[in-house]
Amino acid sequence: MSASTSAALPPTKYARPSFADIAVRQVNFVDADGRSKVFDFSDVSAAPTLLDELVRAFASGVAPGGRWQSFATAEAAAGTVKHLARYLTEFHPHVASLSDLNAEVWWAWRSEKDKHARWPGQVTMMRALLSEATTLPQSTRRAMRAKAVKPRKRLPANDAYTSEEFTAIRTAANQRVNQAVRRIESNTAVMQRYLDGNEPPDAPSFRVQGTRWTVGSLLVHLSRTGMMPSQYLAWAVSQKSCFDLRGVTNPAQALFPSIDEVQCLMVLLVCERGFNLSVMNSLTVGSFRASDPDTEEPVHTVGVDKPRRGTRRYSTEILAGEAGRLWERAVTLTQPCRDALDGMGCPTDKLLVAHRNKNLISDGPFRTEWMSACLGTSSTGRAASGPRWTFRRLRLTEQVLHQTARQNTETESEDIYRRPDPLTAEAASETITTGLNDAVAHAHASIHVRAMSTSEVEQARKNPEAVASALDVPVHTLKLLLAGRLDTPTAACVDFFGSPFADEAGQPCPASFFACFACGNAVITPRHLPRLVVLLDALDDIAAVVTPSRWDRDFAEHYARLRTILTTNATTAEIVQARSAARDEDREMVRRLLSRGFDG
Repeated sequence: MSASTSAALPPTKYARPSFADIAVRQVNFVDADGRSKVFDFSDVSAAPTLLDELVRAFASGVAPGGRWQSFATAEAAAGTVKHLARYLTEFHPHVASLSDLNAEVWWAWRSEKDKHARWPGQVTMMRALLSEATTLPQSTRRAMRAKAVKPRKRLPANDAYTSEEFTAIRTAANQRVNQAVRRIESNTAVMQRYLDGNEPPDAPSFRVQGTRWTVGSLLVHLSRTGMMPSQYLAWAVSQKSCFDLRGVTNPAQALFPSIDEVQCLMVLLVCERGFNLSVMNSLTVGSFRASDPDTEEPVHTVGVDKPRRGTRRYSTEILAGEAGRLWERAVTLTQPCRDALDGMGCPTDKLLVAHRNKNLISDGPFRTEWMSACLGTSSTGRAASGPRWTFRRLRLTEQVLHQTARQNTETESEDIYRRPDPLTAEAASETITTGLNDAVAHAHASIHVRAMSTSEVEQARKNPEAVASALDVPVHTLKLLLAGRLDTPTAACVDFFGSPFADEAGQPCPASFFACFACGNAVITPRHLPRLVVLLDALDDIAAVVTPSRWDRDFAEHYARLRTILTTNATTAEIVQARSAARDEDREMVRRLLSRGFDG
């Protein structure tokens, strides 16, 4: 073909080749790393049309850009296809197509599942699978929208660990990770001496098929390939104790963390930040360090990906103090694995990489996938010889003990994780009375802002004279308030020239808009709620990055007043709704307020 010849274009009716072969009921799945797997449904016994529609729904979900993009989630979805096909064949044989799967059948399946399942994962996965189907009746789609909730009452085996158990698990995992770091550093130092030409002349050596191997050269080979040159050399190195193998038995793990050690690292990430498996599986080593490495404690901003959030799946997590140090230790521990993979032509930026116990030719010596169901639910997990644990209970315990939402909303954390747990009730029993008394005292002592409910606003529109009298303001001032003409960035001000913060009467109010929360001239209406919720969230973000002294000096008092105002004048549901109703203008107003953009 000459240089001037145009490239041939696809035919007019070109379409991307399908990943599914419905004729043989197989789907070829390819993940983000280019690995492929064929899912075969040809042995599933079900009505042909029903099975074909389920396979098409599965193929849609695992196609590029679909909802299931990892081996673990694709396998879970494939299992859901087979389960539903078997269930419908046995209990509802009249369902020959998904168009026959009406709301009654859906509720029958869900009722049966709720009898045995303690968590809504299977219901959620089934809803996702059926959502991909094009022939499902609209009535069934409406029935599926009823959200599956995690049970308020859990089996004792699903409760949070006690504080003592949590500490013991964390301590054991920490010891195992530290041991792995020291082993890798020790062997790396031996290897570096060899590379620098400083290997001791009496260092152990082995001659195999005409090649002389020293301890240093073996470590170099291992660092580049992830494997020992031969099984004989692996045996010989172990017999002569040439490598530092504390914590492992396989010489190929002299420079790399084992799967058990990376699982212990995952335990620490859960204990510190409450990460779930999907979040940890997608963590990458790319982070922004916001602190001076020479003079300050480590502070890293890390990207978080939680696929179940949909369009809000991506966020950032600020790791400071102990969390920042853990992040740096995690990168240090697993970096040799990434270096080896890079040299082997298989680069990865994943944080969690481990060396397998055996050299598996098919999958290579390194593991980068951590979404196996057994990791989250197995009761046999343990840190070294320490106490048993599961990631699910660890994540629950972290939120219960720290009373903080992690990769979920405050409402979900409170209602699903913290409040139903016996540990929360036990911890709260001694402090609840004192806390309530303190909150009431704080409100009476420092909050003077007034609030109008939705019904009071409606009453003011119908009978402004009576409401104006109750607020002790002129009628025309009330009308301006209802029209939004008196709004400040935080509330409405009914007497800007009658400020209690002014030095002289009649002067304009000189105080920060934060002071509105402690001013009797301020009035809050439901119209202000979205912006106040955005402000509270922004202050929560600030609390994670500023020093305690600055927080106490600049924000703590305003935050306490605002939180009390919101919890006193709005329900949890109203706060959640206000957060969703917040506009870009509200966020911009809060940004300017916090950046002192309104200071004169």
